[in-house]
Amino acid sequence: MLLQIDTKSRVATRKKGKQLKTFNLDERGFQDILFRSLDRLLPDEELLLLAQSRHWQEEPDLLALDEHGALYIFEIKIWEARPENLLQVLRYGQIFGGYNYSELDRLFRHFDETGRSLAEAHSAAFGVSLPPEEFNCKQVFVILTNGIDYRTRQAVQYWLSRGLDVKPWVYRVYEESATSFLIEISRFAVQDNPYEDLSAGSYILNTNSANDVADHTDMLQNRKAAAYFAPWKYKIEQIGRGDTVFLYQSGVGIVAMGRASGKLERADYHGDRKHKDEEYFMKLEHFKTVEPPIPAAKIKEITGNNYRFLGTMFSVDADSATALINHIDQKQKPS
Repeated sequence: MLLQIDTKSRVATRKKGKQLKTFNLDERGFQDILFRSLDRLLPDEELLLLAQSRHWQEEPDLLALDEHGALYIFEIKIWEARPENLLQVLRYGQIFGGYNYSELDRLFRHFDETGRSLAEAHSAAFGVSLPPEEFNCKQVFVILTNGIDYRTRQAVQYWLSRGLDVKPWVYRVYEESATSFLIEISRFAVQDNPYEDLSAGSYILNTNSANDVADHTDMLQNRKAAAYFAPWKYKIEQIGRGDTVFLYQSGVGIVAMGRASGKLERADYHGDRKHKDEEYFMKLEHFKTVEPPIPAAKIKEITGNNYRFLGTMFSVDADSATALINHIDQKQKPS
């Protein structure tokens, strides 16, 4: 719900939602917009992205796995109030619900450009070793639908009452002008993340050592914050000039910190032209190493927050950032 507040009369008026077709936007166009923002919409600390839909293929818009091997099947719908909205995602459940590990691995390797197996990527993302038979152990159906699409939302409630794990992911569209509109959409949540809306100018960034130690070494030697491949590389775009970035090595802790230059740069991943511009990075000024590193448990003690360290990057509130900086200044040796 979006409320427009008149500060003089103290009256709140509810803004009415619109259909996307009002703005002549087709389904593929809307999907492209969302795909460009997946780094903000999908929680990479909770879901490993397996694949995105390709043109002219009978595939769901997104496939992802959680820590326990459950397969999340996403269907994005622009055409509001159509009964087939929900039937489409259930059909994908029939197709992909029977995929074994080998089939999922083949699908993942086609989508992922790092050359890793699905098991390797899953272990790096969640820190667990999942047996092959536990991949795709259950299916969760997610349908992205307009908030005014009551028919699809009623259908979701019906299937939920019948024991099917269907989750509505609701967006709302509001007219801004004749040629632009606003979309109200929350990041898809497997679990609630109280830190997702912070914009305090401080971040903890994973150095990707679990996937490739060369990435970790490169960040430290070249004093930069980096992320690789879509959609994760786009997280670097969120960092602004002067923002504090703490570099975190999986299983070790915060190993370095610096202030972002504000200049976004791109590079071929590992210098390979086949992976053109798949590295996004930003130089870190006033760089210092943290010796010894601050492990996860100590970070939680210093900040008083129970952060999860599985994702690529997450925001840190101002008080927590200050507490970490003070701890580093008092206890650590600058480089």
